[in-house]
Amino acid sequence: MYESKKEYQARVRSESTKLEWVLGRSIKHKQLGFCPKCQSVGHFDLEGLGFSPELDNAIYFSTVFDEWRCRMCDLRMIA
Repeated sequence: MYESKKEYQARVRSESTKLEWVLGRSIKHKQLGFCPKCQSVGHFDLEGLGFSPELDNAIYFSTVFDEWRCRMCDLRMIA
């Protein structure tokens, strides 16, 4: 079963707080950073689902994989 947008946003806020603790700094929507999974450069997508056309390589929290990942991670799965 899929979560609602409201439930997803609550999960992203919770996971963002955990990631900030690990990184030792805050993260913001569209902020440049490194993917916690593969270390590719990208921009954090904290308001969408990682598919924003505004962000070159969106770093987002995947509830499917239960981890932070980016579009490059997704592309590597296809190849």
